[in-house]
Amino acid sequence: MSRTHSVLIAHRENLAAEGMAAALARFPGILPAAVATTADEAEVFGREVDAVALDGELEGAERTAARLRSAGVRVVMIGHRNEREDLWVSPKDSMVSLAAALIPGTRDPRALQRSLSPREREVLELVAKGLPGKQVARELGISTKTVEQHKSRIFTKLGVPNQTAAACLAVAGDIGGSF
Repeated sequence: MSRTHSVLIAHRENLAAEGMAAALARFPGILPAAVATTADEAEVFGREVDAVALDGELEGAERTAARLRSAGVRVVMIGHRNEREDLWVSPKDSMVSLAAALIPGTRDPRALQRSLSPREREVLELVAKGLPGKQVARELGISTKTVEQHKSRIFTKLGVPNQTAAACLAVAGDIGGSF
């Protein structure tokens, strides 16, 4: 099972930070732990997370980035490229680009839809609606053991630890379907 990585989003505009946090929360394995609106807040909270997305326009951003990196925190600068910064994303880049920069190997949740078979999508849709395994089996005309096998494959393909996490992705609309 893949590990969950905590991230901090530090941006001069609180609404922008909150929006990025909400968007990043849709990626399996990423947990937005906090937002900050100053470089000082980012430095304090940033030591408690795995990665920090840091607005390059924040006063003291370069100093904070250097301190966090020296503490072993992955820092991705948001804004216009600075020659001294090796990890950065442009505000015009997609959220997928930011997620992948923060946590290498992160996949676009929409791409996860393509990895599920039609039957797995049916099972997930019913599970996301709250049906227990026996009802899913009855609805689809398959055994409960087959439902459990489908669920196990779904969790692996989505990179989630359990049914609740898979259902959250489904309900959020990240994997398609008519949820």
